[in-house]
Amino acid sequence: MTKQILGEFRVRTTRDVADIIGGALLIAGGAWFVLHSADYQMGTLRRMGPGYFPVIIGSLVSLFGILLFIPALFREGTIKNPDWRPFLTICASVFAFAMIVEKFGLVPATVGLTVAAAFAENVRPLQIVLLAIGLSIIGVVVFSHGLGIPVPAFRWNR
Repeated sequence: MTKQILGEFRVRTTRDVADIIGGALLIAGGAWFVLHSADYQMGTLRRMGPGYFPVIIGSLVSLFGILLFIPALFREGTIKNPDWRPFLTICASVFAFAMIVEKFGLVPATVGLTVAAAFAENVRPLQIVLLAIGLSIIGVVVFSHGLGIPVPAFRWNR
């Protein structure tokens, strides 16, 4: 089905494919967690077992997927060409973090992740610097000090 917009420009419309796919992925991901945590003991609300939290979270994710999927079947959406730059940039930034964190420490890895991810959109350099500093501080406080994860903030001797 096509709609005419502004005279001669045409945009093809169909069902809201993006929300249909997104909802289906959420349903599948949530169901995967529920099915794979079924082997663990559930426990009770007072004494939760190791399977309790994954089942609850998987069920909630599936529920949100259903709430996204069903309405998308009944509304129109436009077919857009996918913008691969943000997706590939975010994947590359996570890869950069994984490569940097063991060799140089948490702070350089966080800065690398932030700078690489900033290429996904047009972001001002000041915002990148402030975000990198803030995320580095939060990462060191939460992971190194708060949770006691043995990841040094900086590692220079390698």
